[in-house]
Amino acid sequence: MIQTPYLLFLGDAPDGLAAKVAQGIKDWRPDASVGQFRMEGCKADMGLADMTLAEAKAAGAKTLVIGVANRGGIISASWKKVLVEALEMGFDIASGLHNLLAREGDLVAAAQTHGCTLHDVRIPNVTYPIANGKIRTGKRCLAVGTDCSVGKMYTAIAMEREMHLRSELGSVAQDAAH
Repeated sequence: MIQTPYLLFLGDAPDGLAAKVAQGIKDWRPDASVGQFRMEGCKADMGLADMTLAEAKAAGAKTLVIGVANRGGIISASWKKVLVEALEMGFDIASGLHNLLAREGDLVAAAQTHGCTLHDVRIPNVTYPIANGKIRTGKRCLAVGTDCSVGKMYTAIAMEREMHLRSELGSVAQDAAH
């Protein structure tokens, strides 16, 4: 489980679109973040408090979330100093980039030394049954797009929120009927 609250790492994002992961967390899980960390030259701004690693740690942040989806999905060499420093301070790091944290030797070593966890969210930590033909309970909806930034994540999260609201309203109505 990825521990909250988060410090959203915007790195050196050239614009808000490049920080779409951070924007999604800020919009859909606003209680999960204490602030944002922006490097020099960063042009993205989530409207959260700008914090140093030390300030975020003092505010209770447990995980530094790489909130940038840059071209190629890589861990930029310019970010490495901050990421290693975060691990040295006891932050876990979460990333959805194509370039996996687990393949970055310096980050793996720092995480092991300081007892931190690296979360590569592209790699599932559970096994999902795939096309086995067995009937499953519940309903499913697949959000599909032909490239990035078309709104699949926002659509799925908006649907999840609405289903939870309807479920809560249904429970309230059932309680009122009894």
